[in-house]
Amino acid sequence: MLGLRKGQIGRIIFYENLMMHVMAVVSGILIGIFFSKFFSMLLFRIMDLSIPSGFTFSWSAIGSTIFVFGIILIVTSANSYWIVYRHNMIELFKADVREKNPAKGSLTLSIIGVLLIGFCYFLATRSVENSMFWSSNTFFWSMLFVLFGVILGTWLLLRFLFPYVVYKLFLRKSFFYRGTNILTVTWLRYRMKKTAGTLTMIAVLSATTLTIIGTLSSFYTNIISFAESSNPNSYQTSWSTQTERNEIYAAIRDSKTNALIYHEEADVYTAEVIDEVDESNSYLEQGMARFSVISMSDYNRLAQKLGDNWKQIKKLDRDQAIFISPTDAFENSNRKYAWMKGPYKLAFKNNSRHYKVKIMDVYDHTIFNTDMVSSVLVVNDALYKEVAQKTMPNHIDIFQITNEDKAEALDQKIKNVVGGSNYWWNKNMSSFYSNYHMLSTLFGVLLYIGMFMGIVFFAATGSIIYFKQITEAVDEKPRFAVLQKMGMSEKEVRRVVAKQVLPVFLIPLILGISHSIAAMIGLTVNLMYSVGVPVMISTTVYTLFFIVYYLVCVSTYTKMVTNED
Repeated sequence: MLGLRKGQIGRIIFYENLMMHVMAVVSGILIGIFFSKFFSMLLFRIMDLSIPSGFTFSWSAIGSTIFVFGIILIVTSANSYWIVYRHNMIELFKADVREKNPAKGSLTLSIIGVLLIGFCYFLATRSVENSMFWSSNTFFWSMLFVLFGVILGTWLLLRFLFPYVVYKLFLRKSFFYRGTNILTVTWLRYRMKKTAGTLTMIAVLSATTLTIIGTLSSFYTNIISFAESSNPNSYQTSWSTQTERNEIYAAIRDSKTNALIYHEEADVYTAEVIDEVDESNSYLEQGMARFSVISMSDYNRLAQKLGDNWKQIKKLDRDQAIFISPTDAFENSNRKYAWMKGPYKLAFKNNSRHYKVKIMDVYDHTIFNTDMVSSVLVVNDALYKEVAQKTMPNHIDIFQITNEDKAEALDQKIKNVVGGSNYWWNKNMSSFYSNYHMLSTLFGVLLYIGMFMGIVFFAATGSIIYFKQITEAVDEKPRFAVLQKMGMSEKEVRRVVAKQVLPVFLIPLILGISHSIAAMIGLTVNLMYSVGVPVMISTTVYTLFFIVYYLVCVSTYTKMVTNED
């Protein structure tokens, strides 16, 4: 090597990179084809689709893979050429990552890092609706500020706090000279300064991975809650004839997995708000330009059927109303008092008279499927009857069944009965199963993509640390050889290696988990959905991955420094 020209050395490195890339691409494609059926089955299972799967072979996917790896090959080869031409071979062979002057750290910069992370945590966990920081005009820049603030704070912690702690342990002689601590502390003092950037990247990747997996799995596990909140009824049809009702009854009776719980009917009247719209409190912006009006007695009857979680209305005066908001409790709490300012002047089609009502309260639940009937306004029975005399209603039929999330066959039959399309939405019918299936398909695809991203990040973060430590093991081998000649056993070597490697794995893991928890708390505050169980599962799995990498790294490191070959 010392007699070769730099151009020849560069070509050798290129051929080596080319060979490794070809082996990686070929083996990856073969493994991908072999497992294609399994991953297709997994995708369809997550999406809740009954589709047969088989082995797949895609030329476009192979072409994309070769293209991406080709770019990586060009970049890595160019970087290798740059390194070779900048340094002579003696420098490359004798490169030592030890610091000549070990870092002492900085308590001041460490405190700044902690405060910066804490401040970004505080901002990330605030309500978007109630925080000036998260205004619509600056939302993107606020998000970037939190992201880069956490990254900078993490780097300050790893660059200055950890060396500061190690330096203090070095000065504490009772600890420094106890057992093999002298070896561990010395190694950390001389090695950890250059790893701050790498560990920061790993901590951020870990946080990103856990946040993505936690968020998507939380959405996926809450699919039924999402569907139920906007689709309280199994089936809801508009203007069904008696013949269609009988056919729906027959379809439910013939179903082996579903049974009819009850059938209800209600007339709904569409009212337009004709008040002058205040630009600072736009009805249209808040979904208040149109109401679906229902009587108090009809509401109480339907709410009683749906269960104890639906509030009953005891009394309403002629000019009073209750708004059944289609949005969630969080949004309702922020806009409730604006909605209750009233009164509202309502106009109905083919009815020359206008009616004034004032909203007295806002309920968070809905009694109709929101894709067909939204923004329900419950009014006094006498007012409702007066409107009914001069206005054409929208007649709604409601069918509640058992096992509504397992009604694929029944869903198709009822769609055919009412003349609806086989797509997820049609104007004649609203189905819990269709909306549930749509959500499971959407979030299933996202979860599938997130799982693959998680696996890639799992492997990337662990591999970065693993191979970095294994590379350093080559440099440490002569020093451990001297220690073994002085009487250190292989068991003691393993103990020293375990202590040296542990902070490198543990610190980014803890920081990554901490960052992801802050992000998930912010998600919970703003979406008001429980994310605890999915986050605990994903964090536990990620931690187990790191433990496996750590144990394998310690074992390999020990074998390398104790092997005499």
